[in-house]
Amino acid sequence: MDCLKQENIKATFFVLGTQVEAMPETTKRIYEEGHFVANHGYSHIYTSIYQSPQSVLDEFNRCNDAVKNAIGVPEYNSHLFRFPGGITGGRYAEIKSQANELLKQNDIMYVDWNALTGDAETNNLSIEFELMRLQQTVLDKNSVIILMHDAQAKKVTAEALPQIISYLKEQGYELKSFYDIIR
Repeated sequence: MDCLKQENIKATFFVLGTQVEAMPETTKRIYEEGHFVANHGYSHIYTSIYQSPQSVLDEFNRCNDAVKNAIGVPEYNSHLFRFPGGITGGRYAEIKSQANELLKQNDIMYVDWNALTGDAETNNLSIEFELMRLQQTVLDKNSVIILMHDAQAKKVTAEALPQIISYLKEQGYELKSFYDIIR
């Protein structure tokens, strides 16, 4: 967040409810510094999340309640969800598809990434690896949503952020949060 502040960039953070409850001050800082706080569910435990479409909505609501409490804004709702593991394919594809319809009925949209740094692929990261994966997945896309993680085990991602920002700017990208996109 310090790097984003220094670069005057607002980002979107898809937060887990368990992490919001464990570190409410971090969530409050994200919100107060003007970043978009979006929803990644409560637990990230696939067997819980993907029991049924209703359990996906319940995960959204439980995370949303945690965010409301952390930031002190009782009416807050991001209306934006990222399915743990993404929405396409996999063992829970049918549940995810049905859950997406239920989310729509509750004025919640989902978004997935279309580029990544590779920090979800391995814990043996280097700045060079992350930049290489970013370059491979961004290619010539007009608009990108980059999957990056801020967990403690992903410290290299934070270390790579200045170079990632520099690369994206050199490629002509404008860095925006979902506040800029959906307003």
